[in-house]
Amino acid sequence: MPSAHRADCGAYTDRIAEAARRGAAAVIAERRCKIADIGVPLIRVDDVKTASSRIFAARYADDIGKHVKLVAVTGTNGKTSVSHMISHILECAGYRVGTIGTLGAAMDGRAYAESPETSSMTTPPPEELYRIMAEMAADGADYIVFEASSQGIAQGRLEGLHVLDCPLSAAVFTNLSPEHMDFHPTMEDYYSVKKRLFTEFSPERKIINTTDAYGARLHIEVGGIAVDEKCVLDAVMHSVDGVSFTFASQNCAFPVHIPSPGRYAVENGAAAVSCALALGIDADDITRAMRTFYGVRGRMEKVPADLPFPVFIDYAHTPAALEGLLKTMRETEHEKRLVVVFGCGGDRDKTKRPVMGEIATRLSDLAIITSDNRRTERAADIINDIVAGVLRGVEYVVIPDRALAIKFAIMTSHEGDVVVLAGKGHETYDDADGVKTHFDEREVVHAAAKLYALADSIRYTQ
Repeated sequence: MPSAHRADCGAYTDRIAEAARRGAAAVIAERRCKIADIGVPLIRVDDVKTASSRIFAARYADDIGKHVKLVAVTGTNGKTSVSHMISHILECAGYRVGTIGTLGAAMDGRAYAESPETSSMTTPPPEELYRIMAEMAADGADYIVFEASSQGIAQGRLEGLHVLDCPLSAAVFTNLSPEHMDFHPTMEDYYSVKKRLFTEFSPERKIINTTDAYGARLHIEVGGIAVDEKCVLDAVMHSVDGVSFTFASQNCAFPVHIPSPGRYAVENGAAAVSCALALGIDADDITRAMRTFYGVRGRMEKVPADLPFPVFIDYAHTPAALEGLLKTMRETEHEKRLVVVFGCGGDRDKTKRPVMGEIATRLSDLAIITSDNRRTERAADIINDIVAGVLRGVEYVVIPDRALAIKFAIMTSHEGDVVVLAGKGHETYDDADGVKTHFDEREVVHAAAKLYALADSIRYTQ
């Protein structure tokens, strides 16, 4: 079913004609498009993306059914962590739960995405999204927890929710900070798109992090459950082994321990706990579940390497995320240096590059600037943009080869240090010149750990 969604719709005429020759039953096009007689019914719509989303949802509506409950999580940072926390709590409470987001679509260990391209999308395209939901429902899902990206909302991928009989049981807002500014012209546009999840899709429960300025504004404008400082009491977050706090609501207070370090584990955990309570999950079940939530791949992930210092991998690839990550690690108990390895992606928002350079050199003891999915840009150009923002007089290192940068960070670190690899997170590839090649930072860390042990043994024998 070809779609014409740009003003120069004539560019699609040949493709539409070819689709008709191959047996297309009809063509859906926007009203502004001038399309000649093609011999099959032509259906005019205002927005073809919205229409296609509703069509695919209708195609799978009976398969999805009425019994599945949907939970959507939106925001700039924390969507993946919060959605997986919610899923884990629900699973520990005895429900079968499907999860859809940046890490793919899965339930009970089964992957549902058909292609690497769609499996890495935060919110899959409608032809994938509603098929996945239908398959999860057929496999017995009680809940489906999914990440709602601003692009997914703006491009109409969620419009099909209006066609389904199953409710949007809850919507969660984590925070908002500059990202995708190559897609959104202003922060106000970015915010207004996120807000649509709460105004246009009628979630039965609205859970909003009001410690974030945009979250506080959203709560004023749409109401719902506020997750604020009053919800988190007696927080202990200075250990690399995890965080502990008392979660307090109007009706109860109970202990929460999460085996992931840092204040963002507290913030994300409070949002997930609040959502679970709103869905009717017992406090004892929540406490037990959070004790066994060992994190999300690529989100404050501690690499189990044989090294005298911890190495963490995190997806932080925006200024706010990088600053939050480094501040979190600053708060943990370590004696010596904080070393960060990071880069910026090519063909993406260039304005954040010098900002991240400033943040890295301000908050770390050693910043190692390297590559990160340069795509069609030159690594040197991206790195130069980053270096333009570094603090004057602060030591930093530039190593364009990311594997070498990681090995350098490990080989020059010692007991009492903390090493953080920021930017790639769950990704296991490097994207350059239109080709994705295998690159898993965990493998690089383990290889470097062997070299570290060898070098240490040589020093010892001498």
